[in-house]
Amino acid sequence: MSERTNILQQKLKNLTEQEDIEELYQELIDVLIEHNQLYYQKNAPIISDVEYDFLFDQLKKIEEENPYLISKDSPTQQLMGQLSEGFEKVEHKVKLASLENSYNAEDLRKFDEKIQKIVEKSDFSSPFYCIEPKYDGLSVELLYKKGKLIQASTRGDGMIGENITQNVKTIKTLPQFVENAPYLLAVRGEIMMRKSILKRLNEQKELEGKEIFANTRNAAAGSIKLLDYKEVEKRELACFVYDLLYAENEEGDSVPYDLHDFPQISLHLPASSIQEVINTCMNPEIKQILEQQDFDFDGLVIKLQEQKKENSESLRACIGTTNHHPKRAIAYKFPAKQVETQILSLDFQIGRTGIITPVANLQPVFLSWVEISRVSLHNFDFITKKDIRKGDYIWLQRSGEVIPYVTWVVKDRRTGEEELITPPLFCPKCNAPIYKIENLYYCTNSRCQAQLREKILHFVSKEGMNISGFGESVVDFMISQNLLEDLADVYRILQLETQIFLKKIPGFWNKRIEELTRELESSKKNEVWRLIHALGIPNIGKKMAQDIEFFLQEQKVQTLSETWELLGNPEKMQNLHGVWEKTLLALDYFFKDEHNQQLLKKLESLGVVCTFWHKEKREKIWFCITGSFPFSRDVLVSAFESQGYEFHDTLKKTTQYLFCGEKAWSKKQKAEALGIQIIEWWTILLEHFPFLKDLKEENTESHETVITQASLF
Repeated sequence: MSERTNILQQKLKNLTEQEDIEELYQELIDVLIEHNQLYYQKNAPIISDVEYDFLFDQLKKIEEENPYLISKDSPTQQLMGQLSEGFEKVEHKVKLASLENSYNAEDLRKFDEKIQKIVEKSDFSSPFYCIEPKYDGLSVELLYKKGKLIQASTRGDGMIGENITQNVKTIKTLPQFVENAPYLLAVRGEIMMRKSILKRLNEQKELEGKEIFANTRNAAAGSIKLLDYKEVEKRELACFVYDLLYAENEEGDSVPYDLHDFPQISLHLPASSIQEVINTCMNPEIKQILEQQDFDFDGLVIKLQEQKKENSESLRACIGTTNHHPKRAIAYKFPAKQVETQILSLDFQIGRTGIITPVANLQPVFLSWVEISRVSLHNFDFITKKDIRKGDYIWLQRSGEVIPYVTWVVKDRRTGEEELITPPLFCPKCNAPIYKIENLYYCTNSRCQAQLREKILHFVSKEGMNISGFGESVVDFMISQNLLEDLADVYRILQLETQIFLKKIPGFWNKRIEELTRELESSKKNEVWRLIHALGIPNIGKKMAQDIEFFLQEQKVQTLSETWELLGNPEKMQNLHGVWEKTLLALDYFFKDEHNQQLLKKLESLGVVCTFWHKEKREKIWFCITGSFPFSRDVLVSAFESQGYEFHDTLKKTTQYLFCGEKAWSKKQKAEALGIQIIEWWTILLEHFPFLKDLKEENTESHETVITQASLF
């Protein structure tokens, strides 16, 4: 994913008229959704706020210039990939929107210009602004009924969050009862942890040899989702309320309400005009004042003050919202913290496609509780632009508290002994020649062990052949023992002599070998799209692989041999809707390669047959899920989609099945009202759908420890 993001960033920064804008647009959507999933679902983001916002802004720019391209799956249209698993799900009555980010005065002026245009057309008075601190914590919705707190939920994807009521009730600063409150009251706030509490908590974790929290936001989010509410109470969390979502009487009519009963932090900052807003945001004393507080703030929030005419027309209503954020507010993000360190040496990493990435080994330095000893230099254009040399002192930042980034070189500290960084002429792993394509450098040896390692990890991954238990330790050991020469060699574990070798790995005993054997045998009968995706053909992602499988069915393809013959035929493949010229070239090159042809024959000889969906034999069947099951939602949805079913995230009139697990909530009542067939609990579901018996969770062996990010928004 990191490599894919880097390549996309380079394309966007060096955009030419020759670029296929439709293909680039879809790639942007896919990458942004995957980054949302990494951040919200897996708690393991790999890019900073600034990098995410750059990709998001480029997506908006493409849509503005090419409105015919706009897809319903675009993150600008709905919040995609942001709902995690674990707690009971809660539907928000009012959408909990995100905020648009800004990083400089120009962004703030553009924000003001858009509002000024609407004000002039609508005949309102000149706009006034207010400024609030941007809390760096976990967003929460609080629902009160007759003054009593009855529900607390996370933001989730904006429409559906997680029920964290019991844990939120342990927050002593938050009122459990609000006097003189309307019949229904919903407010939005931020759950936070004090810096002093984080310091104490991390010191205890270090004594116990446990991984520390990266920052207060990470600690607050991790704490509020603990299953033991008594443990949550020990973390002494706080909650500040900053927005009224709705206030209603018993008849459901809106009523006025002031947030004075809730804890807040006020700065009382001047902001009558946009210039005052800019002056305040750029004032280093403001940032210094906030940094002196016991809570973390990562910026300021600029809000448009409300105006109403006699006919009750509202300025904020005229301003409106997008699917992503309200247009009446914007967040100004403070610059990331920085630290100085020295580049000691260079490594050159080789990715799955052979791309060479320079990585600097640093004099270890602590930044936001994390020791940093390595930093990616991205590519050689980046090195040239910043004039980075081996031995240089550099300023390093962790924008968004995630990936370290070189901001600039301290040239005044140069001694003359620094060395220029140049691309290697030969691969540091296999010694094959390096070649350059579009400013990127590649290893030319398709059998390079470094490439092979990454290719195999992709092959066995969840969205590849989905072989649980085949993680990095197994791959590294088998490569070191010369047991892996190509992708097909993963099936060598089925051989007794290989199993004897594997027992040399600590903890790798008979039971694990038996489990891995079952996984490998089962994978031979995977859906054919998994194999196509797992082969790592350039420009063939999961969605394209699935589209190819449906195309194969339309062509009445029955065997793998017929599959490879069709995929290697550009004239026939160009009839597949959505396939681009680059994809056709990649397919043509892959299937004409003699080594790849031998690999495919080898896979077939090992018994890899794969199966085809038979979607054309049944009408489209839509299903929805609620409650908790023995498997995650992603695993269940993938299982049904592999059989040709279509998934509805929310109930619709066309939904035919609702599968109810434990703690099924309001969806069940809605399904009953709509007359949708309800199938309850796991054992009943297995009777109706026997293919679920083969379900397995994804491989939990961690590839890498990743520090979590403060906030994408």
